[in-house]
Amino acid sequence: MEHFDAIIIGAGQAGMPLAHKISAKGQTVALIEQRVIGGTCINDGCSPTKTMAFCAKVAHTVSRAGDYGVETGDFKVNQLKVKERKNHIVKLFRGGAEKSLEKSENITVIMGKGSLKGSGRIQVLLPNGGQRMLSAERIFINTGSKTHVPNIQGLHQVAFLTSSTIMDLEVTPRHLLILGGGYIGLEFAQMFRRFGAEVSIIDSAERLVGKEDEDVCREVSTIFEKEGISTYFQFQAEEVSQSEGEFMLRGKQNGRPFTLKGSHLLVATGRKPNTEGLNAEGSGLYLTKEGFIKVDKYFRTSLKNVYAMGDVAGSPPFTHMAYHDAQLVYEQVYENQRKSREGRLIPYCIFIDPQLARIGLNEQEAKAKGIPYKLGKFWMKHAGRTLEADEKEGFFKVLVDPDDGKIIGATILSMDGGEIMAILQMAMIGGVTYKKIRHLPIAHPTLAESLNNLMKQVED
Repeated sequence: MEHFDAIIIGAGQAGMPLAHKISAKGQTVALIEQRVIGGTCINDGCSPTKTMAFCAKVAHTVSRAGDYGVETGDFKVNQLKVKERKNHIVKLFRGGAEKSLEKSENITVIMGKGSLKGSGRIQVLLPNGGQRMLSAERIFINTGSKTHVPNIQGLHQVAFLTSSTIMDLEVTPRHLLILGGGYIGLEFAQMFRRFGAEVSIIDSAERLVGKEDEDVCREVSTIFEKEGISTYFQFQAEEVSQSEGEFMLRGKQNGRPFTLKGSHLLVATGRKPNTEGLNAEGSGLYLTKEGFIKVDKYFRTSLKNVYAMGDVAGSPPFTHMAYHDAQLVYEQVYENQRKSREGRLIPYCIFIDPQLARIGLNEQEAKAKGIPYKLGKFWMKHAGRTLEADEKEGFFKVLVDPDDGKIIGATILSMDGGEIMAILQMAMIGGVTYKKIRHLPIAHPTLAESLNNLMKQVED
């Protein structure tokens, strides 16, 4: 039995920073990782997908270079080169993470599968078939999530793609079918359309981005239609088959039999908590009906001195929220501060082009909760910066409290939308009113300057 001050299962974007913080206090940490250092974000999530999305952005810009007075002639996308560039970024980021762990004297990295074995004890099954038994005063779980594969007849008998494996393609698909119109599906749809594939999105929902307001949905749909992306809604998939290099997806659309054919099939129907092999229930760890580790608002599980963070604990499935989880857990456990995960502002950005970013409430949420608001909306086709760049799609949208004028939510569908959203996030945290932003001298000509015009649209 090897003893440590703390054991962390999962070297993702909560596990790694927490390990560094604990080790900086002079305490010993065992950091267990089954797959690769860095978790989903570095290896097959944020970093590689956004690297490839930028490649697609370049392809799209070149395709319309004539709009800018630049004559390029014919060009082609080298999918193998795109993959190699993606792999380089992943290797660079992962290498940096590994080196930072190696430099710490108090962190012991153990590659293997960790499972709970009673109070304060962890068994690690090693890749060579051996095992190690560890014990610690505190245990932290950050095992993340993995691709959810729906139960569709024939799906497990065909060579479908996931959000990880699609990035290793070396040839651009002829016709990519995407099962699932969520954020992951949307990013890959636009990406591979810009690489030159025909793309069809299939979803059971009634529209794209169902969690966003209807005007956001309409604008995103218009953007995708302009780029030639096909969408099929209210589609209930029933059977998948593959023959002679072609996939066939059968089901019903609005109750009527419907069939789609394509050269490749991406399954992007969401993710599920990664608790397999953790011996969660066998050790007395409670799970929710969806399979997440049940935690209270302080990330405490049903076991004493065992905490869970990130996707596996049901936190919003974003890297920055997992990182924030780790910060709150550290402050609570090691600095005796009661930091709850409830009531946090949750920013996110979907990296379609233009970016779709949001902070706080949107209209449909405010109405559902009976929260009054005043609305401001400014279209990018009227913004100087977007006209200069000829990227005019989208709009800024803000909700403000009618009594005190403080911002209660914003949706930004615009070039560099995530950067603008962060400005409004800080304004919300600082209690800055829309009237203060309305006449604030913001550098010209910047995209942020459009915040002046946005706030002028709010009726006093």
